[in-house]
Amino acid sequence: MTSTSARAITVEYRPAVAADSRDIAQLLCIAGGGIYEFLFDDLIPFLTAADILSIGVTGEGYPISYRNCFVAVGGISGEIVGVANVFPADDLKEQQYGIVPPERQERVQSILQLQDWGSMLLNALAVNERCRGLGIGTQLLDWAKRRTEAAGLDRLSLHVWADNVAAVSFYKAHGFVELGVAPVAEHPRLAHTGGSILMQHVIAAAEN
Repeated sequence: MTSTSARAITVEYRPAVAADSRDIAQLLCIAGGGIYEFLFDDLIPFLTAADILSIGVTGEGYPISYRNCFVAVGGISGEIVGVANVFPADDLKEQQYGIVPPERQERVQSILQLQDWGSMLLNALAVNERCRGLGIGTQLLDWAKRRTEAAGLDRLSLHVWADNVAAVSFYKAHGFVELGVAPVAEHPRLAHTGGSILMQHVIAAAEN
């Protein structure tokens, strides 16, 4: 466990545990920029996208499992204020999305198909809005790089919405380059322009 302190807020970093699942699911929704709500909202009565995601996070056999997450914990209350979720991109090939209607799957299929196969995928990196600017995202990203090395992989990849200018700039500042763009047709419930950018960071020998 590591910790940092800024603006009178002490932030500790640790591997996620099952009890974090609900908070992680909510942060995954933030990181997804609406994609999870588009896919899962209204599928099961009384369950939101975060509710459905929390089931997957609690489990151990899904890529979004807490076992593949690292969290930032802020303050004495132990609130989860940030998360990184990483797993081998090739794990996506084994995923089934049976509960998602075909028309929803088709709209985001280009993102699932445009991947840097053989890399570690940073599926999500999110920081609570009120805790941004404290370096939490950088700490979580550094963990994702270490996780990539520990897995014996030499590349870390991710998808980011093209219109999320701040996130694109953040990743470029940390050595990511664009590999391609997955076109995604606009939809009232998925209002992004420019598609989703696939980015890659090569783990340099100097980082080993």
